[in-house]
Amino acid sequence: MIEIKHLKTLQALRNSGSLAGAAAALHQTQSALSHQFSDLEQRLGFRLFVRKSQPLRFTPQGEILLQLANQVLPQISRALQD
Repeated sequence: MIEIKHLKTLQALRNSGSLAGAAAALHQTQSALSHQFSDLEQRLGFRLFVRKSQPLRFTPQGEILLQLANQVLPQISRALQD
């Protein structure tokens, strides 16, 4: 199951271009973030991004989830403000 934290992490990955940058932006260690993604990818059954690519590249499935994050997170934010 995808959680809000996963969607926020996908956005942080896109914004920073690296796992290390995303970890810093989210105040997590790179190791913790890597484990979080490995666990999520295992549960989903597909990779979200290409490791060891500079800059970081999302897989087609990762791009779809990133688009979902870009749509859903602002809606959640608005709902919480109302």
